[in-house]
Amino acid sequence: MKSVIITLLIAVLIFFIFDKSKYIGDKPIIVTQIDTIYSTDTIVKYKKGKDIPFEIYRVLEDSIFIHDTIQVLSDYYATRVYKDTITQDSSKFYIQDSISQNKIQSRLFKAEIAYKTIYNTTTITKKDKSAIYLGFLTDLRAFDNKLGLGLGLGYYTPKKGLFLLNATTNNYSLGYYKKF
Repeated sequence: MKSVIITLLIAVLIFFIFDKSKYIGDKPIIVTQIDTIYSTDTIVKYKKGKDIPFEIYRVLEDSIFIHDTIQVLSDYYATRVYKDTITQDSSKFYIQDSISQNKIQSRLFKAEIAYKTIYNTTTITKKDKSAIYLGFLTDLRAFDNKLGLGLGLGYYTPKKGLFLLNATTNNYSLGYYKKF
């Protein structure tokens, strides 16, 4: 009787091992993730008027305007600030000139340069494959406290679950486990 049960259990296990009717293949799972990181660098340069190269152009005019001397001198000694902002894409450039006594007294240049970094990450994960496991086990029979030693054979399939066939000196067992 034992040999009939063992033969039947081995036949069922072989049937499940070689059953490939619903086998899909080894198509991997592909996950693509795109991250964009923005960063900004700021550059500031300041120069005194005597360090700035310049050229003087003189224009002669035919007409003569009469001005008040105090007004001409106050305009001459006044310090005027001229600002300019240039925007290119996400970057900004600031230029500030201070002019007094017909000279550039100082120049400030500030650049805020924006960088865009794009990270494209692709993760390829292979699907689980079928596997066969062989193991050793022990059991204890409760009614006579007899210890049994044996072998176990397991067959794992990703779609169907885990099939177990165990044989010890005390008994034989067949099991099925399914993942929830």
